[in-house]
Amino acid sequence: MTDNRLLHPMALATKQVLGQEQLTVAADAGYSNGAHASACEQDGIVACVPANRAVNNRGDGKLFDRSAFIYQPETDSYRCPDGRLLVRKQLHRRKRNVTYVSPDCSGCTLKPQCTTAERRFLKRHLDEDALTRMNARATSELMAMRRCAAEHPFGTIKRMMAGGRFLTRNLKGTRTEMALSVLAYNILRAINIQAATA
Repeated sequence: MTDNRLLHPMALATKQVLGQEQLTVAADAGYSNGAHASACEQDGIVACVPANRAVNNRGDGKLFDRSAFIYQPETDSYRCPDGRLLVRKQLHRRKRNVTYVSPDCSGCTLKPQCTTAERRFLKRHLDEDALTRMNARATSELMAMRRCAAEHPFGTIKRMMAGGRFLTRNLKGTRTEMALSVLAYNILRAINIQAATA
């Protein structure tokens, strides 16, 4: 299972263990997932995760990307930089997005900057609003605090494991090896904290 499927289950399990009504979680962009962002909001979890957006590769990055288009929720459509409307064309349930298309791009003065195709297509995630809110909460200060708290243990454990490579090859063995590495890190950390306070 990849990180982008773990945001909601891990946050919900943490909230239940701590017995909190509200919980704020911070994670890196690998945990970005629209469906999980919506689920977190429904369960009283404030997720602060940078959105993992695709890089604009349209026309080698020279064509308008989706940020140049304005979403109009009252009509469920987009307005292009030239003022033309892109209307809803197709819902993709498995990919959780909607495709919008311009009915006619002929005669548009901005078309060479927009698309090389006959018409411009655009996709919007079904949980776009939740993703946008989650991304806005992931400020640089919060992410810097998260890196200081979360990345240090992983970096130290990786160094202790001679570069992070497991010596065992099956899932049971790697789980045991990881558990021992975490235990060793926690013991060393406790000794260092004790020595610093003494």
